[in-house]
Amino acid sequence: MGRLVALLLFLVFASAPAHADPAARTFTEKVAQAVAARLPQLSVTSDGDLALSVRRKNGNQVSVSLTNRYHDYKSDPANFGAIVDFVVGSLSDEAAATPGKPDRTRIVPVIKDREWLEEVRQSIKTSGSAQDVLFEEFNKELVIVYAEDTEKRTRYLLSTDDIDIDRKDLRKLAVDNLMRILPKIEMQGDGIFAMLTAGGDYEASLLLFDHIWNGGQIKVEGDIVVAVPAKDVLLITGSQNRKGLAALRTLAAKLMSENRYRLTDTLFVYRNGRFTRFGRK
Repeated sequence: MGRLVALLLFLVFASAPAHADPAARTFTEKVAQAVAARLPQLSVTSDGDLALSVRRKNGNQVSVSLTNRYHDYKSDPANFGAIVDFVVGSLSDEAAATPGKPDRTRIVPVIKDREWLEEVRQSIKTSGSAQDVLFEEFNKELVIVYAEDTEKRTRYLLSTDDIDIDRKDLRKLAVDNLMRILPKIEMQGDGIFAMLTAGGDYEASLLLFDHIWNGGQIKVEGDIVVAVPAKDVLLITGSQNRKGLAALRTLAAKLMSENRYRLTDTLFVYRNGRFTRFGRK
């Protein structure tokens, strides 16, 4: 039972960075406010600790990491003004011009919940734009959104972006790109449930890696059941593992309620090559 407790603690603290470093949240919110004041044509908000969510009037959305900037700030808080200047400079080009053609080697799939999708689509509609989010169905609760992941930011793609690839081939391209970009995928577990980790940004997107789920390397009691309560959490148990299912339901509800990158507390079962809702929510 000790190993399970350790894993539970790891999950709770790894998925709730706001509790781990309140100063990071304060820094992120201060940068968001300062950048928003400098670039009123953009909607700039804090998107969890050390990340900004930036939305243009046409609905195009990017995510800007502040991790490196925070390290600079901690070394010398007097650099705050220079940090804001750097972020503003990187976003000014984004604000002044239509983003260029996406780098097809950096297009990745991102698992999102339908509530997120509808919020973004409503924002685009409110702006008067005829564009739409570039996405496809995954199941009744989740969708696959496509994004361009670059060194400075992650930009969610729109239906009008020139991706230079047939839509029927887009998912394979994006999954292959993500597989190349991600660090080593690791699994930790204790027989009750397990957890897949891959760097902390795209764990939920591992649902798209068919070789993980149909390759036979994941051994569970019954069919594979997973929970993705947040973008960086992927839990696994078996459909016949009563303790594992109870643990996943409890953890999924807790982590979804605490995580700014929440997805869903629904459990999914892997059958016939796809994930569908498992049992009652």
